[in-house]
Order: sequence, then structure tokens, then C-alpha cells
Amino acid sequence: MSAQELGALRLASAGVGVVGVSYGMARYGYGLLLPDMRRDFGLGPALLGVIGTGSYVGYLGATALAGAFATRLGARRTAVTAGLLAAAGMILAGVSQTTTVLVVGILVAGTSAGFAFAPFSDAARAVPAAARGRVLAAVSCGTGYGVALAAPIAILAGTAWRTAWLAFAGVAVLATLWAAFVLPARADAASGGRGARYGWRAVLCRPALPLLIGGVLIGVGSSAYWTFAVEHLTDAGALSSAASRTFLGIVGVASVLATLTADLVSRLGSRRVFVATTIAEAAALALLALAPSSFAAAIASAILFGAAYNATVGIQAIWSAHIFADRPSLGISAVLSANGVGLLLGPLGAGLLAGRFGLGAVLVAGAGVVAAAGLLAPRESILP
Repeated sequence: MSAQELGALRLASAGVGVVGVSYGMARYGYGLLLPDMRRDFGLGPALLGVIGTGSYVGYLGATALAGAFATRLGARRTAVTAGLLAAAGMILAGVSQTTTVLVVGILVAGTSAGFAFAPFSDAARAVPAAARGRVLAAVSCGTGYGVALAAPIAILAGTAWRTAWLAFAGVAVLATLWAAFVLPARADAASGGRGARYGWRAVLCRPALPLLIGGVLIGVGSSAYWTFAVEHLTDAGALSSAASRTFLGIVGVASVLATLTADLVSRLGSRRVFVATTIAEAAALALLALAPSSFAAAIASAILFGAAYNATVGIQAIWSAHIFADRPSLGISAVLSANGVGLLLGPLGAGLLAGRFGLGAVLVAGAGVVAAAGLLAPRESILP
């Protein structure tokens, strides 16, 4: 293995680690451990709504700032900020004895994800062009790696949810230390340099509009799955409450398949692969809606959704680096913000739809929105 290939592998592993603990553990770990936390603290629907909304608001705020952080502070400091926020938030949640401390810990942990991806998007500029897409695709799958590790920990911890949070925090510390060792310290080492365009006005250029609109649509459609899949399966009898962690773990493990996204784009073209992944994700949503009482269908849906969702996000990450070649961190921050807006707004509309037509209709509607995003596929080659 050449020195350049080793450098790309190290960068990808650091990105997978930080994104994995920030998204897969700090954000989605909340859903894995929620039933036991809800029981011990008596969390009601109103407070759960506040936690959910506050977590997304904090995430979106951090995402909006991530590009500036990466430029001014450098890739290393930005990634370390993400890792330390994740660790600190999960430690607070793990040692909490009051509802206030628990909520603060969850919100701090959830905010960490907003800073996680941007520094690696900038740092990937130093990677040879042939490997850059693979690095970005791998980092975008970090969530899946994180969930794939978090789910077994949560299952082994059982009702000892505090132990699970503290174990997550330990992993976060290790991932942060590795990122601090791998990433460059100086801002200019991996950013677009002093001649790059800064500011969010640069995001709203015509080439980026399909990317950003598609990001919102993917967020809206996917939120139906993240929010209601487990509840829909539980209501239909295909899944017990205890098995929900296993189901989400399968989604996470399947997400790892999307690591190969860049290779698929290289062979088949970005447009074909993007259309295929959005159709596959839509099929996963529709399958869950149409066969909620089938355990086999649930497993097939989990595998299909995990792989397709992360492949779609991976293509958008590579696409953003292509459009914003002079400022990758700004581009990925914009895409993740668009996706986050969709994930925030989706459940609001879905809740109204579910009350009138049921969760099956929500999942079908989500499938339609995701499929519509496929119409906004890139029209040019997005790999370097």
C-alpha cells in the first residue's frame, strides 16, 4: 500500500469514527435507549417533543456554523469539537439523576453531529483525486458504522441504559483521539485557501439548487422511516418492543454497504446510481407500509433502507464536493442542513397525516417524496 493510499485510509477511518459516534451514537443512540429512559424518568409526550425539536435545532445550528469552523479553526479542531461534544453529552446523560441533566446531555450530544462531517470534506482535498470519492462515501457511512456498534452495546446493556451511554462516550473519546492524530491542524491545509468564496450566499448558486432541494426531499421522505418504522411494525405485531434495537441495528449494519457508493458511481455514472438508490429507498418505505405484519419483509426493508439511504447521502456528499470544489466544508454543510430541515419538517406533516390516514399512508407518502428526489439527480460527472 502506497503512502497516499495509507493516508486516504487513515482519513476515511477517522471520519467514520467521528461521524459514527456523533450521528450513530450521540443522535441515534437516543432512540435505541429511549424506552428505558422514558420508563425511569417518566418522560411524557410533551417533553419528548421538546427533546426531539431541540436536538434538531441544535444540530442545524451547528451544521450552519461547521463550514466557518473548519475554515477558521482547521479540520482537526472542528472534528475534535464534534467528538468532545458527543462524549460530554453522552457522559451527562449516563450520569444524570434529574430530567434536566438528562435533557441537557441529549441536546449537547445531538448537537455534536453538526460539526462532524465538514472537517473531513475539507481534509479530503489532500487525498488523490482517484480516492477522494471513496473517502467521502466511507465517511458518509459513518452513521451506519456507529449504529451497527451502538445497537449490540444497547442490547447487551439491557435496561442498564446508563452503562450504554457511558460505553458510547468511551468510544467517542477513542474516535476523537484518532481524528486529532490524523487530521491537519491548520485551517489552510485542507480548506479552499484565501481565494475561496465564503458565506452562505455562495451556496445558493444555480448548479447547487437540485442538490439542495433533493437534500430537503430526502430528509422529508426518510423521516417517515426514522420516526415511524418501529412503531408501525410494533403495532402490526411483526416486531416486539425489545426487538426494535435489533431492527435498527440491521439498518445500521446494512448502511455499511454504501461504502461502495463511489465505485458504483465510477462504473455506472452518478445519475443512474442516484436514481437507483432513491428508488431502492422508496421501495423500502413502501414495503414496510404494505407488509407491516411480515417479519421477513421488515428485515428486507431494513437492509434495503440502510444501504440505499446512506448511498444517496454519500452521492450528495460527493456531489457537494464537486460543486463547491473551492470550499467543500461549505458545500457539505449546506447539504446536511437541507437534509436536516427535511428531517425536522417531515415528522410535523407526517404526524398530521398519520392521525387521519394511519402510519401506512405516512410511509407511502415518504416513499413518493424520496422517489421524487430521484428526478433531481446530477446531470454531470461528479467524481474528480
